[in-house]
Amino acid sequence: MTPQTTNRLIGYGILVFSIGFFVGVLWIRYVQLLMLFGSISTFLGVFYYLKNTNLAAEFAMNPKDDILTYFWNVIVLKLWTLTFVIWMLVMDLTLISRGLL
Repeated sequence: MTPQTTNRLIGYGILVFSIGFFVGVLWIRYVQLLMLFGSISTFLGVFYYLKNTNLAAEFAMNPKDDILTYFWNVIVLKLWTLTFVIWMLVMDLTLISRGLL
């Protein structure tokens, strides 16, 4: 799977999850099903990312970049993705355990 496809799986998964979360909580309860579809998309994207990526090379600093560019382009983007994945996992477990679906 190409890196663009993996990024799209993760990005669209986060978008669909967020729409399902906010619309499902605020207006229509059944739209919360989008949360599961967004989570599945993101989890697949993260799985393929980890499967196809050499993490040592991914987190290596490019000699042309300064420390701030490295921090924002490598570290922060990965941390935000990890934050969203943890949020999705917790919300999916909450939806399933409380029977809100």
